[in-house]
Amino acid sequence: MPKAHAIYDGIAYCGTCYAREFKPVACSDCGKTVRTPNGVEPALCKRCRNKDRTCLRCGKPVPRAALTLETGVACPSCARYFKTPQPCAVCGQLSLRLARDFKSGFDEPVCEVCRRKGHITCPVCGKHRRPAGKDANDRIVCKRCLEADGNPFICPKCVKEGRRHSASQCEDCYWEERAGSKVKSTLGMLSRNWSREAFEGFCSELVNRVGAKLAALRLERYALFFAKLDAACANPTELSADLLIGLFGNEGLRRQAVPYGYLLRTGLAPQETEVRRELMIEESRQQSILNRAQGHWYLDLLNRYQRHLSEISGRYQDRGWNDEKRRFGPRTITANLRASELFLGHLETIHGVDEIQRIDQVHLNRFILDNPGYRESIRAFVRFLNRKVKLFRKVRVETVTRALPEGLFLERTRYQDLLGNWLRAGKKDRKEALIGLFMLLYAQSIKKVVRLRVSDMLKGIDGTYRISFGRAEIALDKRVSELLERYLKERRALATMEDDWENAYLFPGRRYGGHLSEAAISNQLKKRELSAEQLFASALYYAYLSGMRHPKVLVRAFGITDYTAIKYLNLINPRLTAETNMRTVRNG
Repeated sequence: MPKAHAIYDGIAYCGTCYAREFKPVACSDCGKTVRTPNGVEPALCKRCRNKDRTCLRCGKPVPRAALTLETGVACPSCARYFKTPQPCAVCGQLSLRLARDFKSGFDEPVCEVCRRKGHITCPVCGKHRRPAGKDANDRIVCKRCLEADGNPFICPKCVKEGRRHSASQCEDCYWEERAGSKVKSTLGMLSRNWSREAFEGFCSELVNRVGAKLAALRLERYALFFAKLDAACANPTELSADLLIGLFGNEGLRRQAVPYGYLLRTGLAPQETEVRRELMIEESRQQSILNRAQGHWYLDLLNRYQRHLSEISGRYQDRGWNDEKRRFGPRTITANLRASELFLGHLETIHGVDEIQRIDQVHLNRFILDNPGYRESIRAFVRFLNRKVKLFRKVRVETVTRALPEGLFLERTRYQDLLGNWLRAGKKDRKEALIGLFMLLYAQSIKKVVRLRVSDMLKGIDGTYRISFGRAEIALDKRVSELLERYLKERRALATMEDDWENAYLFPGRRYGGHLSEAAISNQLKKRELSAEQLFASALYYAYLSGMRHPKVLVRAFGITDYTAIKYLNLINPRLTAETNMRTVRNG
């Protein structure tokens, strides 16, 4: 039997046996005649069986399957993901996207990389195509753009000049059509008229605000928001603050801020929802602070302080400080309560204080010194202690005005020790040392360092490397070049299944094709009791001492902005004057 007439339960039947064993019966759905073994009923015809089936991978309706499996079917776009990867006829790499390309001379199936070797990104249409020649502007372009001979593309659909997407439409028309199709497919999921109208209005506003392309890329994410509302509410009058918070939660409404904001603007959702949501979030945070204080001597004090802050907030509201004019809201209460909890815990663990009457000014000053970020938040608690709690002596938060942050510039000995240690770094510490040297010698931020590429490093004849941090190309110090040379020989990709040469960044990260994270560098600096701001300021400070005193030089060499260069030079000048005066007094 070269070809089976029918296959049922994995058994193939020829035409003769099929006519004898399969009896005609009526389809239980549409009534069409269908054959089943021995006339077994109920039965469905092929059309009715395939009517509601969906793709196993993407979930879209599949009226015509490209691949049939035991567990279901796959659409033409997803069929390749269920097949076994085959080796490329040229490079041998396993791939799911093998195809022949007779124009390029590939008679056997090859992968995309081999098929597209020699292709370019056309500067006119932006497509990745085979180069065809140079246009009037001496640019290498694809065949279609070369035939256009520099004439602008007139879209046959909208009859406007635009960027070509295909022969029949421009990019704007394509994305408008794509957005419209996504809107239609989503409307099929919504069963109520009010939610369908709300979604259509939201999509129209989104397209007008961000454009059809961005709207088409985001609509699937926003569609789930309206689908939940459609299932939960029969009409928009049921949209209350409690219902929205119950459906999506505090974080859910924050993540769906765009469609949620549309409901607020159109009046479908009550305005008090946002106020209620913020209040619930802050009340939860305040309760967690009080829960952490369970078992400590200051729990009752924190409860009294929270009630005191709530009374102040209530007085503001009674006097009309609401909505946009609101002052002393829930966030302020949470911030003040968190600062007071940290201060009381500091008293207990550091100073051994077990009652509030034993505190003095020294304790408060020590807390602010160790936690300078809480200076302003702790002021309200200090006022509460002075006015509502009986202390032997009042305490106060000292206000100190400083033109220059303390410890912004590294001392010379610390600066020299860091340079020496990093230049002599061993194999394990070469990556960290190289990052530190780029920041301390060349005033590079963490963001710029992690985005450096191997191709940015140009090796000269004398063995030193050159790089362009700013507008001017500068040569790296010889010792830094030697360290860089040793690091490049040992550079390894960190991502799974990634080769070293595939990652273009100088400092590869753990994400495939990505760079080292900024948080990782900040953590390493924190272990050394350093910060990126200190290294940046110290680099400019010691560059100034070395004679680099003009803002334009810093801008061209290090790639910083004019404003930043002038700001730091203005900070450095008073410091140098003060140091000179101190040395004169000592020598005198």
